[in-house]
Amino acid sequence: MEFGRLPDVRGVDFTLPADPARNRSLLRATEERVPCDLRMGLPSWSDLGLAARLGGKSPAGVLRAHGAAVPANELNSTFYGYTAERFRRWAASVPEGFLFCPKLPRTVTHDGMLEGVEEEMGAFVEATASLGARRGLTWFALPPYFGAARLGTLAAFLDEWARELPLAVEVRDPSWFQDQGATDALFGLLESLSVTAIITDTAGRRDCAHMTLSTSRTLIRFVGNALHPSDFQRLDRWAERLTSWADGGLEQAYFFFHQQDEAQTLDLAEHLERRLAEAGRPVLGPWRAGSGFIPPGAQLGLF
Repeated sequence: MEFGRLPDVRGVDFTLPADPARNRSLLRATEERVPCDLRMGLPSWSDLGLAARLGGKSPAGVLRAHGAAVPANELNSTFYGYTAERFRRWAASVPEGFLFCPKLPRTVTHDGMLEGVEEEMGAFVEATASLGARRGLTWFALPPYFGAARLGTLAAFLDEWARELPLAVEVRDPSWFQDQGATDALFGLLESLSVTAIITDTAGRRDCAHMTLSTSRTLIRFVGNALHPSDFQRLDRWAERLTSWADGGLEQAYFFFHQQDEAQTLDLAEHLERRLAEAGRPVLGPWRAGSGFIPPGAQLGLF
């Protein structure tokens, strides 16, 4: 993901904002405390460097190795196309408990701008049903030109489809954050319809790291910077925040890593998992093969 990426991150203030007041009231509303389902994940599994590091000599083999390492995938590829058969094949290649988070296709979000997309959405809902129990949140990123003036369009879309799928949304136009009224209207809408607000932690758009919860789950997209020291410092702060939210009643958290060199996402995931384990919040993953991630150059064998 290139959104918000900067060529030089020296001088960037990566401090995470304090929790908005609405977070406290939302988490307090969760009276029955359950263990938080903390799920780290990768954006894909087709990158050659990532595939080599995971091991495996076929796409299906790489996906199986992926499923042994982390319990979720962001499934960016569905933005460009999908088939029900592909979903079935993917679901059969990962362990029980693994979750895919399919991204809405561009025909819905960018071509249709959320309007007049009933046919496209109906087909997508039907196709993703092929994932069965391995279908997690469905998510979408609005175009950078889809601003706060289109709140009504977003509301109409979510009102219709949030009842069909558990949804999460990422907004990118700065107008959502430049006016407090627009910000409050956005998060109020998401909370009223039980739609998860995506938090994006990227160097060039610190406003998108808004730290607002709109449901008892969250989805974080973390854009790293080639294993710069700040990447690991940021993850330390995220471990603290996730632990705080989990202690407060958060039920589920997806944390997806992005690097230009996708193989490096494993270094980030291993670091965050270590920090969470130290805090008593190990990442869900009873199917993990062995301990730790696959070191550079290691092989899992042939698949």
